[in-house]
Amino acid sequence: MSTLTSTSESQAIVKKVYRAFFSPGKYEVKPTEQEVLDWGNNYRVPFDGGELAVTTWGSSGPTVLLMHGWGGARAQMTGFVDPLLFAGYRVVAYDQPAHGESDGKMTNLLEIAPTMDLIAEREGPFQAILAHSFGTLITSYALVKRNFPPPARLVYFGAFNRLLDSLPRFQMLARLPDEMIAGLRVMLYENFGRDVLEAITNESLTPHINIPALMFHDAEDTVTPVEDSRAIARVWKQAQFIELEGLGHRGALQSKSTHEQVVKFLKS
Repeated sequence: MSTLTSTSESQAIVKKVYRAFFSPGKYEVKPTEQEVLDWGNNYRVPFDGGELAVTTWGSSGPTVLLMHGWGGARAQMTGFVDPLLFAGYRVVAYDQPAHGESDGKMTNLLEIAPTMDLIAEREGPFQAILAHSFGTLITSYALVKRNFPPPARLVYFGAFNRLLDSLPRFQMLARLPDEMIAGLRVMLYENFGRDVLEAITNESLTPHINIPALMFHDAEDTVTPVEDSRAIARVWKQAQFIELEGLGHRGALQSKSTHEQVVKFLKS
């Protein structure tokens, strides 16, 4: 009886861990970021789980899509708005499901990737996509596996390589014992398929993306290790890789030097 009880209890705990794994943290919007959002054109787009929050800036010129990462929001990408507008581009950003001001509490890559199509239907085609962290893996997956209309240029910041690397990183952040992560892994394989999950890696997707790309990654990134981008850059012949120093995981998004390099690359 006690074994049954402990088994059911552990299953309940693993289910709780599973929900936490798919529940992104809330990004705290800075006042300066909110100002940029406020003067953009804000509206909402229906999707399967409710509505997505979308902002556009500019009325003419080629369009650039900004893709935030896990636990982020469109607000964190707003540092690019002015540099891109001054360079003659329109800018589009949206909060992915369960992020920022969009609806939902839980989400995953397989749910987020199709929402790119919804944004493209309204705001595309895109001249370029600028993506951060987990947003890079979503973008690569959409381009290769979902035939998302390819832009002319891609820019990746702090690229996330292997989807299943999110498990040990989640374990470290949540301070969970090995047996909990083992149970979570089993549940993920049952719900999505082991082969499906193991195949979702930037390392295997990007060689199929024949688009000029620029990659940035800070050597001391403590959220997504620089080795992720190094591994991707080794196999992605179309990509130029720049290692940064002193900017951490999100600093490049606010760096004037990075903004200038991005605009120069988009114009090349």
